[in-house]
Amino acid sequence: MFNFILLLLLLQILTIVKSQLLTPSPSVRTLHSSIYTFDTSTLPWTAIPDNEKTLFLNLFSSVLSGGVAASYGGEKNDTIYFINNENTTSPSVLTFNTSDNSWLKYSSISVERPIGRNQMRPITDYNGKIYLLAGFPFTTIQDVTRNQGGMFIFDTIELSCVLKDAIDGMLRVEYSATLLPNGIIVYMGGKDPKGPDGKPVADGFRIVYLYNTIDNTWKPQPTFGDSTPNGDNGISSVLGLDGFRIIVFGGHNIDNKMLYVLDTTTFNWYEPNVSGKGPTLKRRDHTANVIGRYMVIAFGSDPNLKFDYKQNGENDVLLLDIGNSSNYNWVNHFDPNAVVPPQSPPQSSTQYNNKNDTGIIVGVVVGVLGIICIISLCIFFFIKRRKNLLHEKALSIPSNSENVMAIPSDLELSSGRSLVKKS
Repeated sequence: MFNFILLLLLLQILTIVKSQLLTPSPSVRTLHSSIYTFDTSTLPWTAIPDNEKTLFLNLFSSVLSGGVAASYGGEKNDTIYFINNENTTSPSVLTFNTSDNSWLKYSSISVERPIGRNQMRPITDYNGKIYLLAGFPFTTIQDVTRNQGGMFIFDTIELSCVLKDAIDGMLRVEYSATLLPNGIIVYMGGKDPKGPDGKPVADGFRIVYLYNTIDNTWKPQPTFGDSTPNGDNGISSVLGLDGFRIIVFGGHNIDNKMLYVLDTTTFNWYEPNVSGKGPTLKRRDHTANVIGRYMVIAFGSDPNLKFDYKQNGENDVLLLDIGNSSNYNWVNHFDPNAVVPPQSPPQSSTQYNNKNDTGIIVGVVVGVLGIICIISLCIFFFIKRRKNLLHEKALSIPSNSENVMAIPSDLELSSGRSLVKKS
């Protein structure tokens, strides 16, 4: 079921125009009002039953106003959540339950209304929360203008949403976002949100941004390597099977390569070894997910917003076998029974995570306590030694007896008291 949800999101097959079910498969040039599922074992397209009757066609934000953002969630991770943008009077959230093919609409979300656009890359964490980085100015439902954007955190189980500040430098759209196993979201790439011709973020790959979903903190992270990509947008990224390599595909910049890999243990970029016959034309504004041992890439357009890859004989869906991290392989056949090989853990980790931060804190505390103990022992032995020296000096007898003062006896002291009384 989880793969089924990912596939629905992957293929971006929700569209808003009049229904057209006559073609055997969705055309990249024609928009439909139908939801299709994608069976990757045989690659057919199948329309969801009664979709034309139940689809809330007129309740989705228009693409001209920014479109919608979509991700999965719910108690069983079996529901797709479509978040409308702020330029609409439609319900804030629409949901599609993949278990019973049912639709629901939510006009009111508690605390804050989330904002979704098709240029955003939502991420669902392990607790059913969808993170929507709005890297553009917007106005909240409370009529508050946010010129620096922000992070919407939509809880799909509680149906509530909060808005958090984003770090400086995150005004961007068409970026990529990847969730690491430790709860860190890695943001990279993107372009200026001002206008359709916004320039790519200059250091979009030389500096990536790490967002900690556990404690709501940000950290800019410099990257390294001779193969660092130039600024780009419309890219996709997925997490490799080993859990620490981020695989980046496509984009708008034709000067960049087709594939890059970022090792998050060192934050070093490199170009992976790739075999098989892959695409010859770059794609932008596509989707990518990992299913089994494959990176599945769907649709998109070339940098000129055309679909020349179709005329070039390339498929709408691309399959990259990432089972072997030392050599990826472009393939044409999806094997649902393909074995996912065991992955070796990273040798060292410089990842920005809560676990490492806790270790550092514990180490600092232990070190400080150790220093305090050592200093205390030194002071103790110094005082003790000084007391012993003073005591020995007090007990020593001087060599010159004339300078010795006699200590009176008890009898002399008693006589002295008697004389004082008589006088």
